[in-house]
Amino acid sequence: MFGKRLCVPNVEALKREILDEAHNSAYALHPGGTKMYRTLKEYYWWPNMKREIAAFVSKCLVCQQVKAERQKPSGLLQPLPIPEWKWDHITMDFIYKLPRTQDGNDGIWVIVDRLTKSAHFLAVKETFSLDKLAKLYVDEIVKLHGVPESIVSDRDARFTSKFWRKVHKFMGTELQFSTAFHPQTDGQSERTIQTLEDMLRACSLQFKGSWDKHLALMEFAYNNSYHSSIGMAPYEALYGKQCRTPCVGMKWEKDNLLVLRLLKSQQIKLR
Repeated sequence: MFGKRLCVPNVEALKREILDEAHNSAYALHPGGTKMYRTLKEYYWWPNMKREIAAFVSKCLVCQQVKAERQKPSGLLQPLPIPEWKWDHITMDFIYKLPRTQDGNDGIWVIVDRLTKSAHFLAVKETFSLDKLAKLYVDEIVKLHGVPESIVSDRDARFTSKFWRKVHKFMGTELQFSTAFHPQTDGQSERTIQTLEDMLRACSLQFKGSWDKHLALMEFAYNNSYHSSIGMAPYEALYGKQCRTPCVGMKWEKDNLLVLRLLKSQQIKLR
């Protein structure tokens, strides 16, 4: 052991198993090198660990195909005030024109908490009525987090409609709209959508079936991954710690006995 972390012996097959589980599994969905290192370093240690993780991610064919290089925007930004509590101030946006699934879904409603960066991804149809969207909002967001104080969104016709304004006026939620042709105002949703689009592309390449069948795991992978803006995973900010995954529990179906034997042999050598 190295502190509270498990020291991994210098066995390539064993390290490869850990890296595969932390990067390629449905619970991870191809995180970047920094996110992957931040997750693994809480539980494992071996020499040159960060360098080997970066090399592993750089060789991933799926990541090379789906991820675009991004740069920080130039110029000064005017950030919104930092919220004082979780899910009091949120942002939302839609992704449409996705491949239609067997259930008829062709879009995702992205709703993000501005404080913890935790997000919900809701499968929707472009033909959903405002009544249907309002019910979905209550069932999936208000049920879990209560009524927010404010919502930041773009000027989508659904958000600027009289019905949507009346619903939130009744709830006591202030609606704030981004400036036309200036999506940086709702930068939180836009950045989350970029990450989600990468996950969707990786999912379509690696897993079979409709994208909406994997949306719950995409949401889990996003919320359980390290975010540099808050210095932790959204789930850690929301619940106090990251959620467990098979990688954390060391539950490998075929190699569990091999792992124990390797660790035991290493202990004997050290003695």
